[in-house]
Amino acid sequence: MLYSFTVIKFPFGLNSKIEKYIAPFSLDIGVDLGSSNFLIFLKDRGIMINEPTMLARTKKKKWSGLSAPQLSYSGPIAYGMKAKEMINREPKQIEVVSPIKNGVISDLEAVESLISHYLKVVYEIPSKYPKIFKPRVIVGVPSSINQVQKRAVKSIFLASGVRDVVLVEEAVLASIGMGLPIDSSMGLVVVDIGGGKTEVSVVSVGGVVVGKGIKTAGNDLDTSIINYVKMKYGLLIGPNSAEKIKIEVGNLSDESQKEKKLSVVRGRDLETGLPKSIKIGENEIREAISLEVSKIVKMVGSVLDETPPELMEDILKRGIALVGNGAKMLGLAKLIERETKIATRVVDEPGLCVVKGCGELIQKPDLLTRVRLVSNFGE
Repeated sequence: MLYSFTVIKFPFGLNSKIEKYIAPFSLDIGVDLGSSNFLIFLKDRGIMINEPTMLARTKKKKWSGLSAPQLSYSGPIAYGMKAKEMINREPKQIEVVSPIKNGVISDLEAVESLISHYLKVVYEIPSKYPKIFKPRVIVGVPSSINQVQKRAVKSIFLASGVRDVVLVEEAVLASIGMGLPIDSSMGLVVVDIGGGKTEVSVVSVGGVVVGKGIKTAGNDLDTSIINYVKMKYGLLIGPNSAEKIKIEVGNLSDESQKEKKLSVVRGRDLETGLPKSIKIGENEIREAISLEVSKIVKMVGSVLDETPPELMEDILKRGIALVGNGAKMLGLAKLIERETKIATRVVDEPGLCVVKGCGELIQKPDLLTRVRLVSNFGE
């Protein structure tokens, strides 16, 4: 059972000492609140939750009065992967929503329900000591969000029963998750390609020196594939099918190969309205997503143009690091390297870098103190 106590706010130094005493009786949680995936890191246990940021719920009433539909139950029905599997398969009275669009909260009620659900799951995990204090949460957020959006994130977690919320830029968390020393003045370019947005940041001394973001990311690539198949073959497919095609045969490398991969696509023929199957290859997928990918490559060059010259030597040595699930696209690193003339690599487990950075801050309180002093983000 989780008991609630009022926590008095002390000066930062004194507060950090008190944290050491109440730590065994409280949970320390790291959260990667992404547009596509919701990840939770729990101290001493690792990554406990990795689910799509989706939920299925009964549709809200569009009108009031005697003719309004009477619903006996109103609320969430499914979360995560179960909700994602229901896309384009749900009954008329149910809707599947993605409450975070392009890294920004678009449905406050849905996000609060999603966070409360997963926090309850974490609370039920048995532990050595009773958890009599509210948990502390470290949340990774985009560096491009404004103060209103920061306050919205904090208020949602506080309303879900959290005593303290620490907001840290996702680019900083990703660099920590890759093992970059936080006290080092050497620069590193981090390209975070998620589901709803792409951010390019130059990280140094535990903060973002230069950063830009665009709304082009993995979901836009899926939409491009849907439109391409619709225009060329007259076949209508869903977002889950498009994502499957992208994973199976998505390859941005134009190097000639003896055998090209093919993927079988099934959907509805727009002409006859009947089911139809086609085969689609790598060259077609490359053609479908080339315009969206070029926007990402162009933004990398734009950030490099604004980077201080003192950091360019470090960037040439360390190169460009690709993180996020969108970085798994084959050939993307080579494409960026060819355009920028800078060594580019995809880090190990790119989709987990941000939440691993949260875990490092949770496991090392001194590191968290330095990050809070350097960034002062969302304080």
